[in-house]
Amino acid sequence: MSSADLVKHHEEPEEFGGYFIINGNERLIRYLVLPRRNHVIALVRPTFAKRGLSYTQYAVQIRCVRPDQTSVTNTLHYLQNGSAMLRFTWRKQEYVIPIMLVLKALVSASDREIFEGIMMQDYNNTFLSDRVELLLRSFKMYTMHTGEQCLEYLGDKFRVILNLPEDWSNSAQGVWLIQKVILVHLDSPRDKFRMLL
Repeated sequence: MSSADLVKHHEEPEEFGGYFIINGNERLIRYLVLPRRNHVIALVRPTFAKRGLSYTQYAVQIRCVRPDQTSVTNTLHYLQNGSAMLRFTWRKQEYVIPIMLVLKALVSASDREIFEGIMMQDYNNTFLSDRVELLLRSFKMYTMHTGEQCLEYLGDKFRVILNLPEDWSNSAQGVWLIQKVILVHLDSPRDKFRMLL
């Protein structure tokens, strides 16, 4: 039915179905089985490799749930060059940003802090240390060194889609974006940083 027809039948004009009255009780049918909240799942899906030139089939995903029970799914895609991209959805549109941009924006972390956080004192693991080094080197092309620069960049790039007040600075918009879409079950930027590592 159109919105006008729905109103005529005493229904919500924006209703898109899924509710049933059974024995006088309203029921909602849930069509999807959702992954466990706030737990990381490692995925191997060949379709991930089709997302772009250097994407692989490997990713980790977490469905984060806010205290108001709304959720955001963050997916970290592993790339062939050793880097990683963070994917999230905002208003039914998918966006992908480099993980290093997020890590630096969260706590203004130095390259050394990121390297040591990922390695966790396991410096004998040459495969991992090579990947972390590639991750750090690949981010150099962005020429951003501080967390404030990364927040400014995020705010500038997402300003149009966030639809926040015009008088907000790019940095404030970057902070708001990180709070709203990245690991939303955690409050502290430091906790988000540790979990991403």
